[in-house]
Amino acid sequence: MPRSLALLAALAMLLTACGGGASQAAECERIAGVREGVCPTPVEDRGQAPTLAMPVLGAEDEELSLEDLRGRVVVLNFWASWCGPCRAEQPDLNEAHDLLPADEVAFLGVNIEDSAPSAVAHEREFTIPYPSLFDPANEFASRFQGIGPRTIPSTVFIDAEGRVAARVFGVIGMSEVVGLADAIAAETAAESATEAIDG
Repeated sequence: MPRSLALLAALAMLLTACGGGASQAAECERIAGVREGVCPTPVEDRGQAPTLAMPVLGAEDEELSLEDLRGRVVVLNFWASWCGPCRAEQPDLNEAHDLLPADEVAFLGVNIEDSAPSAVAHEREFTIPYPSLFDPANEFASRFQGIGPRTIPSTVFIDAEGRVAARVFGVIGMSEVVGLADAIAAETAAESATEAIDG
């Protein structure tokens, strides 16, 4: 099989695994501004996200993990300075960050397969308003199914309980970030209200 066809086949398998196949797509409730077939995974089917602490890009001796952001939805974006599509989507991520309430939604980048100087220059060029983990050897990224240098940009949404709620491979737009983050945050609010009634 030619290399290009093999890559396309592998990507198709990843997207099917991510979305749960045709049956989930049929059950997926459409979210305004989000492409068809992309929606949060049912809560009962979510797995815990890795909580490995990693260095913060450009911040000497500082580390951060998803555990530090527990209680908020996390928009986890995997990128590299050499990735053209990553550059194309960054303004949308910045805009989504500015629109979403910081007490409900946190943004965290993960810079992979890059040099620190190039990655820091990228952050400065785009005035990225949130931190990124520095993961040049993909130590953290590889713990997420399907994430690697051939699948960036990719964005993973983590719910307030630290579980993987949704994945989007490829460029993501501002409306998709906001729509998915809002939908996942609303679940947390609904769960809290139910617990308050039951308690």
